[in-house]
Amino acid sequence: MRTSLASSTSAAAVGADVSSRPVLRGVVFDMDGTLTVPNLDFAAMYRRCGVDPQLDILAELATRPPAQAQAAYAVIEEMEQQGRDTLQLMPGARELAVWLAAHQIPTALVTRNTRRTVDVLDRLLQTAAPTLTLDVVISRDDERYPPKPDPAALYAIAERWQTSPTNLVMVGDSPANDIGFGRAANAVTALLDTGRRYHEQQTSESHATPSASSTATVPTPTIQPDIVTDRLGSLPGYLWRHFTIEGALGTNAPNLHGTPAPLPTHPLHAAAARGDWSALATELQRDDLAVNQPDEHGNTALIWAAEHGHVHLVERLVAHPGVDVNVRGYLGATAICRAARRGNTNVLQRLLQAGADPDIGNDKLQYPLHFAAFKQHPACVRVLVDHGANLDVLDRKGRVPAEDTACATIQEILRTAMAM
Repeated sequence: MRTSLASSTSAAAVGADVSSRPVLRGVVFDMDGTLTVPNLDFAAMYRRCGVDPQLDILAELATRPPAQAQAAYAVIEEMEQQGRDTLQLMPGARELAVWLAAHQIPTALVTRNTRRTVDVLDRLLQTAAPTLTLDVVISRDDERYPPKPDPAALYAIAERWQTSPTNLVMVGDSPANDIGFGRAANAVTALLDTGRRYHEQQTSESHATPSASSTATVPTPTIQPDIVTDRLGSLPGYLWRHFTIEGALGTNAPNLHGTPAPLPTHPLHAAAARGDWSALATELQRDDLAVNQPDEHGNTALIWAAEHGHVHLVERLVAHPGVDVNVRGYLGATAICRAARRGNTNVLQRLLQAGADPDIGNDKLQYPLHFAAFKQHPACVRVLVDHGANLDVLDRKGRVPAEDTACATIQEILRTAMAM
């Protein structure tokens, strides 16, 4: 995973000093090659429509006789329908969407796709991150704004959000259209370079030797992004480090650590915490439904048993009819979160075997894999990885688990798993 900060005027304004950081008011996305995997063969489209690849296909068709233009539009619609049928989110888009939604950061989309195609993307995003809403969508069906890189659409989005473009980030995969679009409005720009073309071009030009007739090296491109990354999932970390993120989980939020640990008070939960199956069974006999009954902290008997490493109780409880193995307790932590944090490997294994979801985070965006990595429990990390835990989940600071540990063994486990 690679992220680099390019040298530019806008980037210089995004300072490291917390007090001088701009407030992030929204993120604007391109679609093809950014939020979705490219699946249109544009070379074939231009060829079938008889348009020079160096021209803007829509602008060119607008100059053609109606019959010729209609035939070409039919080709475009056919190919775009095939694209809609096979549309997929870009790797990291789901995790990025969850992170943005958790921080309540507004999002917008500016694309040359049709609204029909955007509707397919919206359904994919709603499945991946139900709490995320694209607040503004500008497609090619919206004729109020000229296409990118003209900045009119970005100015309109900033006005809608009652902010300055300098408080927005434009994310796209095209240096000319997307980065040029953002730079024209003086927004911070992020280039998703999955093919590393921009990175390799920059590297090549920075090592260029002077020609025989000049002492100047080959000039770098005029349009430079503030950030270049090969993964969408690395963008939140950049935003966290260089912007003020507002809200309950933001950079200026009250201290989220040091909360006093709760203690069980009800006999059912106290029995689970001390590992007393006899007393726990007696309580369950009184009320069979109490297996999912939370205490005043939100913890169930299963969460208390997992917290204290009582694998024999966990085995009995997960076998109990109707038990919820994924219930979120104190601060939103599941039984798996508590077992991973405490390093209770056998409990973790049993919960996962019972179908518990390893990818449910707590209220602070800490996931079981984050807990196991940060608390340096390699055995728990291995168990979670073996059971398919998402390696790309993001905590509130935009860190994946591999970035949230000082343990070399865990870093190697996660690096190896991510490379597979």
